[in-house]
Amino acid sequence: MSVLTKLLKPDIAGGPETFKLYEYSHVALAGLVPIAAFAPEGGALSKVTDLTLGVAIPVHSHVAMNAVVTDYVPKAFRGASRAGLLAAASLAAIGFLRLNVFGPGITQSVKDLWRH
Repeated sequence: MSVLTKLLKPDIAGGPETFKLYEYSHVALAGLVPIAAFAPEGGALSKVTDLTLGVAIPVHSHVAMNAVVTDYVPKAFRGASRAGLLAAASLAAIGFLRLNVFGPGITQSVKDLWRH
């Protein structure tokens, strides 16, 4: 079964593979956010942290919102809801990648918000 099929499969929120992915992204976020807050600006650690956050945030959000779809969206609308959710998570990942590669990065962008 392809990855796309697994992501759009009905009631995927309860699947063991998806829950493991959610756990890994949770641990990554718990470790990376403090590193991002204290990493020196423009260093290699900051770049690696930004790139990892750019993957972990959309994955974590996608899996969590898939559980919300399973719990609260009627079965007739779940496929369309999951497709929209996958599109939103993909756009977020692409946006984070663009911000990290061509811009100041996630960490610096958040720090700039707090400075101004």
